[in-house]
Amino acid sequence: MKEGKVFNLTNDERKAALFLAFVFLIGLGVIFLSKQLAPGKPPAYFNENLGKINLNTADKKLLMSVSGIGEKLSQRIIDFRESNIGFENVEELKNVKGITEAKFDKIKGYLTVR
Repeated sequence: MKEGKVFNLTNDERKAALFLAFVFLIGLGVIFLSKQLAPGKPPAYFNENLGKINLNTADKKLLMSVSGIGEKLSQRIIDFRESNIGFENVEELKNVKGITEAKFDKIKGYLTVR
């Protein structure tokens, strides 16, 4: 075997093979990154109501855990829910005695009906 020959390739052939291997590796990297960054199923399921208290199922104690809802107001919410067969939306909370617009704005982010 002559000196300077690897796998019986000339210097230009080795450069071409090295270039093709480099292009192949770049292609693999692009494919990998496109799969990682592609829109699709998020890595974790996010629910906008996660951590919110359901007005249609919460008991008195759970309602009272919301800042601004005391014992009497939580009972009124439950009474309203029972007499109206539940809440269809959080806005209906404004119909409960003692819930002003300001109080509603303060607590609405902690509540849901779904």
